[in-house]
Amino acid sequence: MNLLQEFLFNPSDRTIPLDQPPMETLPQWGHWLETPEMMVAIIPPGHLEVNLRSPLHLVVTSFGVTRGVAAFDSDRLRPYEALPGGFDIVPQGSTYRSVEDASCFVVFGYSQAFLSRTAADEQTIELLPGQIPKMHWGLSTAIAIQEFFNNGQVGGAFYLESVATAVLGQIIYRRSNLSGFKRPPEFLEPRLLKTSLEYIQAHLSQELNLSNIAATVGFSPYHFARAFKATTGLSPYQYILRCRLKYAQKLLHDPTHRLAEVAVEAGFGNQSHMTTVFRRMLQTTPRRYQQEKGLRLPIL
Repeated sequence: MNLLQEFLFNPSDRTIPLDQPPMETLPQWGHWLETPEMMVAIIPPGHLEVNLRSPLHLVVTSFGVTRGVAAFDSDRLRPYEALPGGFDIVPQGSTYRSVEDASCFVVFGYSQAFLSRTAADEQTIELLPGQIPKMHWGLSTAIAIQEFFNNGQVGGAFYLESVATAVLGQIIYRRSNLSGFKRPPEFLEPRLLKTSLEYIQAHLSQELNLSNIAATVGFSPYHFARAFKATTGLSPYQYILRCRLKYAQKLLHDPTHRLAEVAVEAGFGNQSHMTTVFRRMLQTTPRRYQQEKGLRLPIL
């Protein structure tokens, strides 16, 4: 099941009048992808006038310089500048007002459930409205999301969740009420690594997500992803992709399997995604792989 829903909005007027009460829905501008608990959107450059009360926790980062006036949870507009790699934070229920000439930017929107689950902590997490200065990984994140949109959303909901979790974890550490937000352990203990790897192997054919994998070892998604990469050298998403590729190669040795069946059984969801991964990681296609191995080809 594909958890992503896609929307494309091209309004001629990108104005939410500032003299009206804050809207409690997000403006419908740009290219959006949504899951049940989060969304991400790329908004094209242009003049914006915004007045909203956010229905989600919003984290925004831009590709270029944006200037104007803005107010984070306040009625007083102040001079505003956003630089590439920096982040704007608009917590759920808070207001954001602005008049700005914006560059292209990326918006992450998180439900309260997603926020609470990101850091395994008994305290209630509260994001603080305002800005974080630019960081070296901020622009890289925006570029990764842009490539995800442009390349047919390869990786699906799992990839999107992984990137969004990494971003939110950094935001919590830098701009929330949890000033003592603890860093993840440097490595996974062998027994915890074994548990997580066994879970992944047992569910390769299914729709995996970072939250469920992390829950098997009692970690938050953010902490698990950091510790898993420190231990294995790969992110959970990269590791799963390699496991699925290896499993697909094994299945391709059976001539009774059609390519579409192999893709589903290996967890790719569809043949197009499997072919993209083969090209990227093996510089070949599933069909050519069978030919190179001298395998008897199944009926298409």
